Amino acid sequence: MKIRTVGAWIALGASVAVSPHLTACSSSTPAASSSSGSGDDASACDTTATNPDGYVYPCPAAGYGHNARSGNTPGSIIQNFKFQGYLNGDMTQPLTTISLADYFDPCNKRYKILHLSVAAVWCEPCNEETTAIVADLNSSSSVLKADGVVFVQALDDGPTEGVPATVSDLNTWIMNHNSNFTEMLDPGLQNLSGFFVASAIPWNSDIDVRTMEMLDSSEGWDGSVSSEIQPGLAALPAMPSYPLPAGVTCN
Repeated sequence: MKIRTVGAWIALGASVAVSPHLTACSSSTPAASSSSGSGDDASACDTTATNPDGYVYPCPAAGYGHNARSGNTPGSIIQNFKFQGYLNGDMTQPLTTISLADYFDPCNKRYKILHLSVAAVWCEPCNEETTAIVADLNSSSSVLKADGVVFVQALDDGPTEGVPATVSDLNTWIMNHNSNFTEMLDPGLQNLSGFFVASAIPWNSDIDVRTMEMLDSSEGWDGSVSSEIQPGLAALPAMPSYPLPAGVTCN
């Protein structure tokens, strides 16, 4: 079952119904907190974090990015989380630190949307989604590339449900899927535990890279790369919902 949430979080029960087209993994892992605090948190504001062009990453908005966009109401700005992983799934390079600031792109020089996904090795829909993304990116008619979407995935659990993923699990995952996009570790949801209930994965979220506003959030996989990214593209405002950093001039 796919649960799409915009502006509010829906808790799933312990059992998750699965239709032929909408699938999600049911987990016995306790549901993560879905707190959505109000106001900015200075501890979550890293003024030393910059994007590839040297622009300072925006401070998180209310809820640390937990709240998705709802109509004309802007979503929250997601915190600059950092992960260990492989850029473009390239294991010939050392494991490196990957931060969300790497994808902050206020002038859309590189992307329009960051699509952030959480998966687990034991989760079959997660495997299906990853296989579909790899195939799309290898296609000459890739919908992700055509729509300016960069796909990034964080691995939560390894082969055993509730057991955090290791570097070895990540390596095997990348090799098994021939991953051609950035793969990272978020063992036991150390970073992203508050963004969705852990009773169903994969989790997918679309983020406006101009301001790192969360546009959309969903749990589950419906079998289509195109339909997965369309809600985020549809929610993308013509003008950024938050001010661009001082000194940014986009032509």
